[in-house]
Amino acid sequence: MAKRLPRDPEKEQAILKAAIQVFGSDGYHASTDKIAEIAGVSKGSVFRYFDNKQHLYYEAVKQAIDNIMAVVDFSVWTDSQDLVSMVIRATKYKTELSHQFPYEFDLLMRVYANESFVPKPMRDRVFQMFNKLEVDLVNNVINATVSKLDLRPELNKDEVRQYLGMFIMSILQMSQKYFEKHPDLKKIEDMGEIIDQIKAYMDMLEYGVVKGKRKPS
Repeated sequence: MAKRLPRDPEKEQAILKAAIQVFGSDGYHASTDKIAEIAGVSKGSVFRYFDNKQHLYYEAVKQAIDNIMAVVDFSVWTDSQDLVSMVIRATKYKTELSHQFPYEFDLLMRVYANESFVPKPMRDRVFQMFNKLEVDLVNNVINATVSKLDLRPELNKDEVRQYLGMFIMSILQMSQKYFEKHPDLKKIEDMGEIIDQIKAYMDMLEYGVVKGKRKPS
């Protein structure tokens, strides 16, 4: 029986880096030959480190998330004084991150759009991974935001957290539908329409919708 060659971490990382770039630009149907060429390895080496294309795609998405989360500064969200400023700061920060990690953002935008040509089991698997990241981020944002809001004294903070969670998740679902209708959008700075809509909803949440209306004491 042939002795298995030891894995080369640098070569493995080169393949993942190339996969993030190519899957981000070309989608799941990207050529593994192109990935191998950019990584500077043979196609056989790609499949020595990753069993098949689906395995490579999954690991590329995971690596893209890890690359961003390794540097993300949560204080951009948690230090915001109100909901609207949180959205504005988060949007600007995401733009900066998208310039720092263009290939990672391109790939994650495709995951977020739930591209139909990715095999469904894999599509569900990577979307669940991405969704878990979203839920964790939302919970961090909610906890930080609730602690700074000047809440009405009769409100229960746990119920406020639950309410904000439902609201923010609805915003995320709305955003996903928007991206599904606009699959050509790749960069945060091209998403002014959806960002303005989110800011309008956040303003309604914070200040209400009825002029001069107050709950009777």
